[in-house]
Amino acid sequence: MTARPPPDTRAGPGLGPNDRAVLAVLADAKGPLGAYEVLDQVRHHGLKAPPQVYRALHRLIGLGLAHRIESLNAFVACAHGRHSDAVRADRAMFVICDRCGAAVELDATPAAAAAESAATAKGFRVGRVIVEMKGLCAGCTAEAPGPG
Repeated sequence: MTARPPPDTRAGPGLGPNDRAVLAVLADAKGPLGAYEVLDQVRHHGLKAPPQVYRALHRLIGLGLAHRIESLNAFVACAHGRHSDAVRADRAMFVICDRCGAAVELDATPAAAAAESAATAKGFRVGRVIVEMKGLCAGCTAEAPGPG
């Protein structure tokens, strides 16, 4: 798993104390976390109910500071810190380890552009591009027994 940049915890439009607490938990996590796992870790910040966590996660995703990994129904802090126009938050690509659960965000721009172009050629207007690839990370590949 690659190191993540520190989260953008500056107070700003739409980034309140609940958002900062949830973002800090995601940034410190060793892998993707479900909403209830996040809730368990932010209770000491005064967040007591799942809707509070879900609202914070929704805001963080909207601000480009977090992503939802669809196949795991889990969340991660954005590996880019905050998406810029060049790397849009609604264009995400992850590689996910089947053994240890590590999830690494990749630059989705080239793959998203190719996928969007193919969809457009078929008459579709693309809203989001989310690519999730599963396999074994380098650490788990090294630990895996070889053939035969």
